[in-house]
Amino acid sequence: MREREEVFDHFITAVINTLNADEIYDAAIEALQDILQPDGLLLMMNQNTHHVFSVIRKCGSIACTKSYSVPSDSMLQELKDSQNLIMLNDTGKHILDLMTPRQRSWLNAEHITAIYTLKYNQVIIGFLYIAAHDGQDFAPEELRYLEKICYYSSYALRNANLYQNAYRASITDDLTSLYNRKHAFECIDHVCQHQKPSTLIVLDIDDFKLYNELYGAQESDNLIHRFAQVILQEISSKDIGFRFGADEFLILKAGTDIDEACSCCKRIVDAITDATPANTVWDITITCGISVFPDISTDAASFLHNAEQAIYYGKQAGKGNIEVYRPGIDERSHDPDIRAAYERVAPTIYALTAAIDAKDSYTFIHSMNVSKYAVILAEALGMNSNDIEIIRDAGLLHDIGKISIPERILQKTSKLTDEEYAIMKTHVENSTKMIRYLPDMDYVIPAVVGHHERYDGTGYPRGLAGQNIPYMARILTIADCFDAMTAKRPYKQALSVEYAVNELEKNSGTQFDPVLVKKFVELIHEGKISIA
Repeated sequence: MREREEVFDHFITAVINTLNADEIYDAAIEALQDILQPDGLLLMMNQNTHHVFSVIRKCGSIACTKSYSVPSDSMLQELKDSQNLIMLNDTGKHILDLMTPRQRSWLNAEHITAIYTLKYNQVIIGFLYIAAHDGQDFAPEELRYLEKICYYSSYALRNANLYQNAYRASITDDLTSLYNRKHAFECIDHVCQHQKPSTLIVLDIDDFKLYNELYGAQESDNLIHRFAQVILQEISSKDIGFRFGADEFLILKAGTDIDEACSCCKRIVDAITDATPANTVWDITITCGISVFPDISTDAASFLHNAEQAIYYGKQAGKGNIEVYRPGIDERSHDPDIRAAYERVAPTIYALTAAIDAKDSYTFIHSMNVSKYAVILAEALGMNSNDIEIIRDAGLLHDIGKISIPERILQKTSKLTDEEYAIMKTHVENSTKMIRYLPDMDYVIPAVVGHHERYDGTGYPRGLAGQNIPYMARILTIADCFDAMTAKRPYKQALSVEYAVNELEKNSGTQFDPVLVKKFVELIHEGKISIA
């Protein structure tokens, strides 16, 4: 008696001091062997919600040809409603009728005399098969310990499962099922502490904030989900994938094969771009940064920092690059101020506007006027200096894509054909594509890409409506249309300001934002907006 109590006490001490399921299984099987002295034990546990029970532990004489079993619904229901311990030579004979001939044959061949059903809150979580060649009956004291060990095991396993689920949730990104930022730091620290040669890849979606503005949160989530699925498909079983930020992913690879890391990046980028929906305004690009440990990076902090630095240099050199961090890489400063950014690219803007002027002077003058009118409206609306600068730049660049439109269409004096109009409309997408490759000018894209949208949703390129049209695009639309009406074009004479005001007011709420139209018309009446 005392010996069994000591075995049980040892079991209890073991299970209450762990949240590791394997340790609980081991403690339970060891205690049951010592107390019951069976010929064999087989423990099968439910591993999912589809009634699949897998072999977790077995000992003694029991042989098992399959590593899992799938009991019938009727058998599970019967066991759920029955006592936990089923003695097959007595109370459990009716259970045999619910089994297949093959299952009954196995029970007989392996001398299984009892089945204990492990339950938690009336849910079956496992089965314990007990073998005894001589068909011995267990003493009441042995059955009492069997009940207690299985009871405490069920609760301990439940707690372990809850802990594992909570821990898994704490290190997993909900949207992608990749590991999260927290676990990335843990894994990077682990490989560095154990001096395991490793490669770290950072993949950053270029212009993701703009993608989110243009297509909305749902489509952005779809992109992130597709990205994660591609990563899971392309990495090896030894690699670990993480979602590190809103638009940033990490891959931790064993070894320091830079060529393989670059190939991995290319496979992922190709798969993402191939899966990009055809109706996107621009092609998605991904900048990749790579660092290695311990050849170049010496600790966890530098390992991650160097990969991030490689991303930074890759973006500075142009988007969509794969950059490997190496000592001596040039350091560059970055000023986030919009005005400073504009001044850096001003020569490029002037060169582009000059190219437009050389091809079509009307487009050049129009862009200057749109920029001027839009800035006056933005200032009157009380927008901050950075937003006003965005409006200024967007006005200058909104028609930059007309460089790609044939001159015969740009300078045509008669009405465009449907085919020619379709070509003309491509200038919006072309403008966006060109601006994306101007360093630090991404911020003007929402205004540029939306300046032909209509408030009622009948515009292009995306058919946005109302408040879904970027605010700055709604400003630009009014300035664009006002100048289009009041300026002379190859195909028409200039219309009067009075006519233009009437058209703006008539189309308020259908083509234009009514609040912005009202303010724009007030500025005209006040003499703050006038044509040359």
